[in-house]
Amino acid sequence: MTTLSSSIPLAEAKSKLSELIKRVSRGEEFIITRHETEIARLTPVHRPSRGEMGDAIARMRANRSARTATAAELLAWKTEGRR
Repeated sequence: MTTLSSSIPLAEAKSKLSELIKRVSRGEEFIITRHETEIARLTPVHRPSRGEMGDAIARMRANRSARTATAAELLAWKTEGRR
């Protein structure tokens, strides 16, 4: 399903937030702009179905048993990015 986004200035979005939230809950999408630059997107939240959740859990369980990390890998990941 493709949704068209409506563009709305930040000041207007702030003053009409309740109305925008109501419209978003019905499936509409808005792009909030500041000085004609897109800064945010207001979209409905996708809530996965029970089937999608079950599939995701099954994939995680399959991946979990497929490979184990060594102690050295765990230590490297722990310290990765630290100064």
